[in-house]
Amino acid sequence: MKQVFLLGSATVLLFSAACGSSRPPPSFAYVGNNGASSVSVFRIDAGSGMLTLLETVNTAPGGATYCEFHPSGKFLFVSGQFSNVLSAYSIDASGIPALVAGSTVPTRANPHNLSLDPAGRFVYVANTSDNSVSGFGVGANGTLTEIAGSPFASGLTPYDVKVADSGKFAYTANRDSDDVSVYSVNATTGVLTAIAKQSVGCRTAPCGPRAVEFSPSGGFAFVPNRFSNDVTVFSVNTTTGAVTPIAGSPFAAGTDPRSAAVDPSGRYLYVPNVGSGDVSAFSIDAKTGGLTPIAGSPYASGAGPLSVEIDGSGRFVYVANSGSNDVSIFRIDGTTGRLATVGKVSTGASPFSIALR
Repeated sequence: MKQVFLLGSATVLLFSAACGSSRPPPSFAYVGNNGASSVSVFRIDAGSGMLTLLETVNTAPGGATYCEFHPSGKFLFVSGQFSNVLSAYSIDASGIPALVAGSTVPTRANPHNLSLDPAGRFVYVANTSDNSVSGFGVGANGTLTEIAGSPFASGLTPYDVKVADSGKFAYTANRDSDDVSVYSVNATTGVLTAIAKQSVGCRTAPCGPRAVEFSPSGGFAFVPNRFSNDVTVFSVNTTTGAVTPIAGSPFAAGTDPRSAAVDPSGRYLYVPNVGSGDVSAFSIDAKTGGLTPIAGSPYASGAGPLSVEIDGSGRFVYVANSGSNDVSIFRIDGTTGRLATVGKVSTGASPFSIALR
């Protein structure tokens, strides 16, 4: 098994851009091992969805946190949780990342999730210990330049930032102020302007909103609340950016939900629960956004399932289990949304994310 060493940054991780149902199945999966400072690279079997380890890519010390692909697929943007940096990598034909010269830039304290605007001109990172969002312009070769006015204030302890598919608005999930911040995005400069904050309205405070996930239509937003063990569903006004909790929200999940993924058809939502070691599965009401547990839910995963990805064909779910150092693979029943276990593969220590390419 070949080892590849990447120098010049504390972290490397691959993460896919949002994918639609028209995209072909991915060929590779990348797992960022935050406790091992490495990336596990797997080949995906197109028929079964099973993963086969190809190589381990060692990064500089400091772990591997979260990142996002440029819409073109040419560049990868990586946040370093312990080094407080954001780096850009070019991706060659074999899928191996190479650091873009001069692209490692400082963020604020404890950067986590990333998001790019649909045109790939700007990238934003949530700084969990600074209560802010750093924004950067993206050059033609992947270099990064901080946007004037960055960082932009958020609520308390933002773990996730997400730009809407329209590119007009951005949102943060603020764990310790129990709300979601809404921003307008300046299409020319990338500047974020705060326009609203909306409480997640969980069942029992504290709530702990941890992520924001949109339906493919952009009409609904799903926010898992890690402390109250539920999911807030918002209707989204795509003209103003405003979010409003729907009737019946929030909906019960497992223990300590921290991420969410909607399948490309927009019919099913999957939420990994770190504390209960399983995945909650819901059908989504197309008109109201309401959630109904799918028969058989929750589905057992490994220990500490932290993140989830769905392949572009909508056939497979991949869950990174940070506590058991592995990835669970599930097949989606396209008619019911039920999950069937395909298998499990070992990773490095403390896998934080899985990305498909």
